[in-house]
Amino acid sequence: MRVPGARKTPAKAQKAARLARRERRRDLSREEILAAARRVLIRHGIAATTLDAVAKDAGLSKAALYYYFPSKDALFFELVYGTLESHAHTIDTSVGRSKNGGEALRAIIGGSVKAFAPNLDDFRLAFLHGQVAGHGAVHFDAQQFARIRPLNELWFGGAAKKLGEERKLRPSRARVEPRLMAFLAYVASLGLLTMKGMVESVKDPLLYSDEQLIEGLARIFEAAAAAD
Repeated sequence: MRVPGARKTPAKAQKAARLARRERRRDLSREEILAAARRVLIRHGIAATTLDAVAKDAGLSKAALYYYFPSKDALFFELVYGTLESHAHTIDTSVGRSKNGGEALRAIIGGSVKAFAPNLDDFRLAFLHGQVAGHGAVHFDAQQFARIRPLNELWFGGAAKKLGEERKLRPSRARVEPRLMAFLAYVASLGLLTMKGMVESVKDPLLYSDEQLIEGLARIFEAAAAAD
């Protein structure tokens, strides 16, 4: 009988070490494939991207790629989901530090623009490729959508709670339902990024800096959230 807390036998320790190394290699290979997929998608777009092209860029066989991702849809979903999840946690953390509803809306706007303005390719992959690729080029199933939906709480839940608590004490100037206001602040920031991407792609940048754009948009939403 093994005594609780006793050391593993050499054989068990070696097996555990092998499993740990295998898991690290698996994680590394998965990240290498996602990085390759990002490069190929940026170069060619979704419609023209194939698993063969991704496997070649990653230096893997197609069979090895299928071990991690059974289809192009599954691969693209994981690439998009990773971007959205990271962004959602960033927003949630920033909103959590805000002192009131207006600051929370500012955090959503500032966090979104600052996250994607220097990385517009990631913004396009996450938010625009599915729209421009054409009907049927991308398909997410119900299980995948079920993974995305909880991110809405990270994006909007914190701000909606702060705005809702303030609304109990006095009405806001805009009189917009708290969660809707948080959602609109997010949508406004995505629209700003879309415009930024459009003009920069033709080398005709906006007259205003990212800081000016964030400040102007944040002030509008802060004014809307303020007491009437």
